[in-house]
Amino acid sequence: MKYLLALTLFAFSLNAENVACPDNILLEVYPDQNACELFHSIPHDLQQIPYAIYPICKGYDTARFNFNKRFNIFPHAIFTPRCEDELVHLFKKLKKHHLKFSLRSGGHCIEPGSLTSGYVVDMRHFDDIIPDVEHEEVYVGAGCRLGKVINTIGKLDYAIPTGTCTSVGVTGLTLGGGLGVLGRIFGLTCDSVKSIRLLTADGKIIDVDHHNHPDLFWALRGAGNGSYGIVIGFTFKMHYVPHVSTLRLSWKWDRKTVHEVFDAWQCWIKTLPGNISSQLQLKYLNNKLLVRVVGLKVGKSCFNEWKKAFKHLRPKVKIETGSYLDSAPEWADRSPFPFFKSKSQMLNKSLSHEPINTAIDFFEKLKAEHSKYYAFFELEAMGGKIPDAHTAFFPRRAESWWYEVLYWDNENLEQTALHKLRTFQCDIAPYVSKHAYANIVDYDIHNYLDVYYGNHVNRLMHIKRTYDPHNLFHWRQSIPTCEE
Repeated sequence: MKYLLALTLFAFSLNAENVACPDNILLEVYPDQNACELFHSIPHDLQQIPYAIYPICKGYDTARFNFNKRFNIFPHAIFTPRCEDELVHLFKKLKKHHLKFSLRSGGHCIEPGSLTSGYVVDMRHFDDIIPDVEHEEVYVGAGCRLGKVINTIGKLDYAIPTGTCTSVGVTGLTLGGGLGVLGRIFGLTCDSVKSIRLLTADGKIIDVDHHNHPDLFWALRGAGNGSYGIVIGFTFKMHYVPHVSTLRLSWKWDRKTVHEVFDAWQCWIKTLPGNISSQLQLKYLNNKLLVRVVGLKVGKSCFNEWKKAFKHLRPKVKIETGSYLDSAPEWADRSPFPFFKSKSQMLNKSLSHEPINTAIDFFEKLKAEHSKYYAFFELEAMGGKIPDAHTAFFPRRAESWWYEVLYWDNENLEQTALHKLRTFQCDIAPYVSKHAYANIVDYDIHNYLDVYYGNHVNRLMHIKRTYDPHNLFHWRQSIPTCEE
């Protein structure tokens, strides 16, 4: 009882935000859920960190989850440093005690790559956004989410090429490349990075750019997630985007129509100028099927390019004009369910009828089963129009990429969901590239180095040995120091 009371009093004495401890701490629970046991195993000099969320603290059972709620993991502590000095101090303590840790910015990693049963370094407080219109650049802290970035610089009629789902972390998106709706005109998110502020394995903070540590700068832009250090912030080039148009074409689901839309879209994206991007979307929810094409055009001119490709298919048409900030909600898919699994393929050529048939069968079977899942498949145009840049992102010249996700609201549906997606991917494998998008983290991929990074792997490992020879920064799909 004395030990329990001491822990309770200690927890109430912490002055960190969201760290109040519950009145009752239950000892008779499963060992990996035993808050007191977890806390007691933390090294003494890490037990009184004011910016920590410990297992005995209020807010722990919220903070330990990522966006994808499939992964029920119990860290020893979640540290949320508030400044560079605290971050360096914390890192040196973790290094001193040889403690396993993970790095988290937005918590949007699709698999538990930013979670661990050890210690989580959460960068949420590094959330400054400092635009400089005169030099057309913006500093973005590592803990920022896309919604805040898009809103802050969008009010100035500027943008950086990102996705638009508001909860995605800028750091993870950028370090993995960053595909998005402005990519065909401005490149990937990582292509707009001018410099990166980074805490390295030797505990030093450095600024990385084309002139300072250029090899590391190359690696961080496209293959940097959790492998080379702790990103503190980025300086991005901002792009002036005062006017855009958004397009939405939709049809009632019919097998023949879906085939025709696929064929028309795949031909259309090969003819598009770089200022137009587009996605072909298939959706299933509440026993309803949807096929639609959406597009974004940068500039003032009318969005009439769709007519030649699709007018004969008589779609329902919606076109809106405004600022890029106005358009952002059109592109942000919102999950109605907490659990999901995603996969991706980079496509070097148009899909033939066989994989399209497989996709149609997948969706029509969900409807026939009155399935409780939400399914969303999206083909996004790259078209070889992603501008060239000297970065580690490998599949830059792909024609398009395919993103598939299945959501569910009941844990009992997980195994069936995983089986459905894995079966689908096996069925289409003969018709698609072997490469996938590193930001759609997929633990089913065992040869992930080749699949994500192709012929860049040896160079990436060389840079890893240079900056992190003891592999302090690692997780299940990080860059290793050598082939395993």
